[in-house]
Amino acid sequence: MNDPHGPGGGANGDPHDRDPERIPSQAELDAEDLAELERSSRDHDQASLYPPRPADPGRPPVALVLHARVVWWAAAVIGSILAVYGFFNLSTITDDLRLRLLEGVVSDPANSAPEDQIDTLAGFFPPFMLVMIVVVLVIEYLLLVAAATHHSRHCRNFFLAAVVVHLLCIPVGVDLLFRYPDITSTMVVLSYVQFALLVIAALFTLRRSVNTWLPESTRMKPTRMLRGR
Repeated sequence: MNDPHGPGGGANGDPHDRDPERIPSQAELDAEDLAELERSSRDHDQASLYPPRPADPGRPPVALVLHARVVWWAAAVIGSILAVYGFFNLSTITDDLRLRLLEGVVSDPANSAPEDQIDTLAGFFPPFMLVMIVVVLVIEYLLLVAAATHHSRHCRNFFLAAVVVHLLCIPVGVDLLFRYPDITSTMVVLSYVQFALLVIAALFTLRRSVNTWLPESTRMKPTRMLRGR
């Protein structure tokens, strides 16, 4: 009787178990090479999608931790002044906005707000926009600090996105909040000074030293993701 574990009767029927000295065929060698290539390609794609972060990136650049923050703080101080002034004169701003909307109903009824919604709009937008000045500044500060403390390119990019949104809102905010005869024109000037300071702060975070220090971008590559499935 044959031994089930002997050379002639492998329990699992594997040819290598039946003949340990058997030379693999060319097809088997090719299959092993293809499997190894597939593993190497998958590992390479994974490394490309998620590159390793450096263990010690070094000290953050001065442009990110000092210059950008100093300029941003100047913009934040101006934003705080605008918000405080706006809340102290909220009733005046609301009345001025209401009158402007009513004038629009008379001069251009087709493109103006419905007359029955004017009081609601005039009462909502001024306080909402003043609160958003503070909210956007807080978001910008957290992202700017996180970019340096967490060595994060994503936080820097989100900071830039928040600044762009802020810049787009400033002309609208100036027109709705401060461009009235009984509101000092200093607020309009300060608003555009803040605009310029935010641009400068954003440019500091884009300096070459900052881009070199931050980790490489980990943008998702759909074709590689599909190949990995």
